[in-house]
Amino acid sequence: MKQKILSLILNSSSISGRYRKQIVAGLITVVTSLGILGLRELGAWQPIELKGLDYLFQLRPAEPMDDRIVIVEISEDDIQRQSKWPWSDRIFADLITKISDAKAAVITVDKFLDIPSGEGRADLVRAIEKAGNVINATFLSQGKQRSIEIAKDLADISSQGFVNLETDESLVVRRAYLVARDADYSLGFQSVLLYLNARSNKTKSKVNIDFNPEDTTFVIKKEINKNSSVKVIPRVQKSYGGYHNIDASGYQILLNYRTNRKSFKHVSAVDLLEGKVDPKILSDRIVLIGATAVSTKDVFSSPFSMGEGTGLIYGVEIHAHNTSQLLSAALDDRPFIQVWGREWETLWIVVWSLAGGILAIRSPNVIRNLGILIAIALSLSAIAYLAFISSLVLWIPFFPAIAGLVLANTLVVSYLFSSEQAERQLLMGIFSRHVSKELVEIIWDKRESFIHEGRISGQEVFVTVLFTDMRNFSTGAEAQKPGETLNWLNEYLGAIASVVLEHGGMVDKYIGDAVMAVFGVPIPSTEDAGRLKDAQNAVSAAIDIAKKLTELNQSWMQRGLPPTVTGIGINTGVVIAGSLGSKERLEYSVIGDVVNVAARLESLNKEVDGGEHHILISEQTLECLQNKFITEFAGSYALKGRTSETSIYRVLDNVGLEKNI
Repeated sequence: MKQKILSLILNSSSISGRYRKQIVAGLITVVTSLGILGLRELGAWQPIELKGLDYLFQLRPAEPMDDRIVIVEISEDDIQRQSKWPWSDRIFADLITKISDAKAAVITVDKFLDIPSGEGRADLVRAIEKAGNVINATFLSQGKQRSIEIAKDLADISSQGFVNLETDESLVVRRAYLVARDADYSLGFQSVLLYLNARSNKTKSKVNIDFNPEDTTFVIKKEINKNSSVKVIPRVQKSYGGYHNIDASGYQILLNYRTNRKSFKHVSAVDLLEGKVDPKILSDRIVLIGATAVSTKDVFSSPFSMGEGTGLIYGVEIHAHNTSQLLSAALDDRPFIQVWGREWETLWIVVWSLAGGILAIRSPNVIRNLGILIAIALSLSAIAYLAFISSLVLWIPFFPAIAGLVLANTLVVSYLFSSEQAERQLLMGIFSRHVSKELVEIIWDKRESFIHEGRISGQEVFVTVLFTDMRNFSTGAEAQKPGETLNWLNEYLGAIASVVLEHGGMVDKYIGDAVMAVFGVPIPSTEDAGRLKDAQNAVSAAIDIAKKLTELNQSWMQRGLPPTVTGIGINTGVVIAGSLGSKERLEYSVIGDVVNVAARLESLNKEVDGGEHHILISEQTLECLQNKFITEFAGSYALKGRTSETSIYRVLDNVGLEKNI
């Protein structure tokens, strides 16, 4: 009953014990995911995520030029040719007249005309009124910058659109306005509305952009041959894609730039004034007039910027991109840049973090793990890129996902490595004193079956236990000096341990001048043949111990040391094997009634003749010897602590048994 209780206690390991590493690795992965997500909510990832968006633009194939938009640029060369800046109202009047005469669909002026400049104000008013399709630039107050409103003399004869731009770090423009918080229309949005309205009057198909008050979104509505469709224009929110806690006032969209190179036809303003531009280039186009001179300081960085002075873009070009994006979405079904909802982005990051943790557990080999990790990271990169260049133009969280993947993998690998080192130290510390080095390495290879929660797990095993005890230690020690006694005892114990290890046994412990050895642990034999060999190895070791002691006695007597005799007891059966002790000091041992009987048999040598070698064994051990040893019945005795008698046998010698290790 006692043995069953011990077996139940030592073998009953909880789920957390059996899967401790997996649970800890899972916790590491979860904490990593939460850390990545937490930093993302705080905006820590925003700079690198926005840079990631820039890389996607830079790697994406260039899109064709939008020939519905023409920029009449005022370059440095144009300013030099006119020998002054700002230009007079008369020059702008002439430009608008030239463009209007070319039958442009919309004329958008990216230049503030709120204050008369030089001569020709009346000419400018007449030119704008005659054209009837001019949009003038305004500016909404922003920080310390005051607003710039449309001039009173132009308010009733032209439309207006604000030119405010939202910039991120390093003055990079990645967003554009449709409408500001006060319901003012942006320059690009106003240009598209006028263009679509003019187009609807010429064609049977109707395409327009309306505001849906129910969900506060702008939608593109199409009616072509009695077929209608509605497309929502995605609105940038306070936290949107890689953006976190930004000013998302008004109605902002992500700018889907066409290319880093010229996306629109550029013509020189002075060339146009001098009649050097073919009017057909401007016909039915949205024509934007704006400065592309650095001296005007209307220049920004774009996603294509790769260093100081590279990827610069002028304000008029940004308005052209915004105009083109809206126009292409309405007429060509060109997609807007899309992002997932916050919950899907969170799931995406968690999944890749889990992938990193699972990889670390499934592939503990560092080199193999690194190779697979690189392959997964490249796959993630490919997914992010393909999603962006696909018809969805999907911007997914790349850097937080890959950070979760790599960080979770690295932390779990580090944990597993440190845990492995601790386990190795534990196993080596426990077993290196008991078994051969070769067996220690085998134990390490099979460590998963040994260690649970920092201890050697208890298990029922079939073993053979051997006890030895020096008979005349007290008498011999009395005649020697303490130092001589210690050397004498160590030589004795060392000889016994050496023989035990040679026969594949484990030195369990030293108890003064006694030795307890176990055969069949720490790697138990699972088949009967192995268990029989364990018992035979134990008896063979006992005989060799007796013979070794005979050699030692001769040596000791020559050195003036007393000879000795050792009694040996051997028993076979099921025990509980595992680590015993505190965390500070653990020992691997076996416990159970089988151990007690072996100890009693060793002690019985003082009363019962154990033969020439002083070896007594139980009937259970005898049954395992398969007649490979010379034995004889010594009698039946009631061993100490037991009520029933036990059949005892003495071992006289072997019959040619070879050592089985």
